[in-house]
Amino acid sequence: MECIDNYEHLSPQVMYFAKCLPSREIEKTMKPTSVFCNCKDSCSEETNCNCIKRSGTKFCFTDVEDLESYRLVAKSVNRPTYECNDQCQCCASLCGNKLVQCGPRKGLEVKLCEDARKGEGVFAGDPIAHGSFVCEYAGEIISEKEASIRFKLNAKHRRMNYIFCIDEHFGDNSVKTFIDPTVYGNIGRYINHSCDPNCSMIITRIHDNIPVLGIYACRDIKTGEELSYDYGISDLSGGVGELEPNRTKCLCGSTNCRGFLPYDSKIM
Repeated sequence: MECIDNYEHLSPQVMYFAKCLPSREIEKTMKPTSVFCNCKDSCSEETNCNCIKRSGTKFCFTDVEDLESYRLVAKSVNRPTYECNDQCQCCASLCGNKLVQCGPRKGLEVKLCEDARKGEGVFAGDPIAHGSFVCEYAGEIISEKEASIRFKLNAKHRRMNYIFCIDEHFGDNSVKTFIDPTVYGNIGRYINHSCDPNCSMIITRIHDNIPVLGIYACRDIKTGEELSYDYGISDLSGGVGELEPNRTKCLCGSTNCRGFLPYDSKIM
């Protein structure tokens, strides 16, 4: 299924990529999914869809072809989300279990924030209902070693750091995936952090073992409201006072603001 993404970047130095772009190093670790469904039409638990049965996320919708009518109705914190993939029998059409792979919702606006220090942000051109999909956080997928190199270079040259770390735990094993939209990315790179966000992220798997980050509204969002999500909980093992010189001040303005943007000190 083609990803429909008609947005463009404001920044000329950024190449717009609708989906994540794996580096050559990451491509070597990619494995296609071995699970698919044999549904002939819309997928559901009633059709015994294999993808929905193993997914921790469930959707409701009023029209299977109207992606903006989809709402998140259930999410298990212990199970990832699985969408139907290109091996499924339903792959030629919308099926009720394809959302993130179809591209961002319509009506999003990228513009300068009122607080000029924040730079650009993403704003709702129309109301967004609680549980609605917003967009993917797309960028270049890189190794931990490469992420560490880029993070240090960004800090050295006082450049904004966009690298996002997905830290997943499977039993006793921990797997980290790094997404860097600094040069290759989509509209998701412009969504700012907030300590009291109106969006949250859900890890999704579709065609292979590489996780995809989907951004969803975690409450109703009004027209003109800036979209935000929590960038994550910092690793503060070194002590806040010790790390403050290397950290970026948070400008979210929420009453529960933690003061600084989160980051993973292990890749510094």
